[in-house]
Amino acid sequence: MKPGLQVERTQLSWERSAFGFLVGGALVLLRPHGPLHAGRVALASIAGLLALGVFALGYMRSRRVRDGGRHVPPPRAAVLLLGYGTAAFALAIVVALVLTA
Repeated sequence: MKPGLQVERTQLSWERSAFGFLVGGALVLLRPHGPLHAGRVALASIAGLLALGVFALGYMRSRRVRDGGRHVPPPRAAVLLLGYGTAAFALAIVVALVLTA
């Protein structure tokens, strides 16, 4: 395997996670039931901010791996942040669905 492919795969996986947040926000906006209200716009904005955050974390991580070489610590904080962000976003969507039902 060529050196450097790990960095590329890592960057692509972070980008896929960011894209997932963007799709989640778009689905909230494109929901066909009722008018567009502030809650749906807020959820889509949160999804966009989470996507930007995940993309930035992935970029910093891949840059650190590319520049640092061998002794790069595992991405515990970034993965925890991504996991908690995903759980919080899912909870916000559930709460919004319950409140609008």
